Amino acid sequence: MQVFKAMDYISQNLCFNPTLEEIASAVAVSSFHFHRIFKAQVGETIAGFTRRLRMERAAMWLIESPRKDITDLALRVGFSSSQNFAKAFRQHFSVSPGEFYRQYSAETKSKTGNVGAEKSTYSLRDEDMQSGWQEANFVSASIVSQPARRVAYMRRFGAYGKETCWLTHQDLFNSFPVRTPLQPAGMICIYWDAPEVTLESRCRTDVCIELHDGEKPGRGVAVQTIAGGTYAVCKFAVYGEHLDTAWDIAFAWIKNRGLTRSDIPCYEKYYNETDVALDYYVFDIFIPLKSTPAV
Repeated sequence: MQVFKAMDYISQNLCFNPTLEEIASAVAVSSFHFHRIFKAQVGETIAGFTRRLRMERAAMWLIESPRKDITDLALRVGFSSSQNFAKAFRQHFSVSPGEFYRQYSAETKSKTGNVGAEKSTYSLRDEDMQSGWQEANFVSASIVSQPARRVAYMRRFGAYGKETCWLTHQDLFNSFPVRTPLQPAGMICIYWDAPEVTLESRCRTDVCIELHDGEKPGRGVAVQTIAGGTYAVCKFAVYGEHLDTAWDIAFAWIKNRGLTRSDIPCYEKYYNETDVALDYYVFDIFIPLKSTPAV
């Protein structure tokens, strides 16, 4: 559990480039053996994991804001100069930041479960998106002030997808004997990484259920708090073949309104109308925003 907390702390503090001692202190463990434990469970050293996330965060910012000043980008991921940043970026991706964006722009649309969605198969004009919305059974969208959620969760590494979510969901609910394991209502899937820039084997999915006041998780289940704040919430009722399309539409919806996604993870929350046997899913996509729209 402490390893997961350390991963999350690193993700949330990349701009400070936290040291081993700072990370260990944040999760209340001794740094003496923690680096060995971390590597054994994650497959990367703490320094390597931190460096990779800094580069991936920078890459996603490049995708979303290609005209952004490189020096500002370097500072946001903890580098003292644009020269040091450009060197580290090239070492990680084997291309310069500018070439990386040019290569990305030439590719096809984003992968499953994307968290960037700079590109979309849909026009950014509402009237031109209607056919796509209808195809994916887009129900509604709004900007909401979302409270923090305290959740129990299990983390899985690998490609994003419904199989990972639903198998883990059953494992998670089985640790709560007073709940019904097959009840999909309220299941939450958090996506920490961007498949555009992160290897599938490294992508983190947290499958969660919200805890009642005073409720404690079962053994082997971790607890975290999903950040509150301003979110775009898009509701869909889709069959499995349109899950990717739903994410494309959700990101196009916020881009169309001039909104900017923040750096905390996106997540989904499922309704009880979901029927896994029929490959039918009713859910909300929550996209955290940096600011509310102008009125």
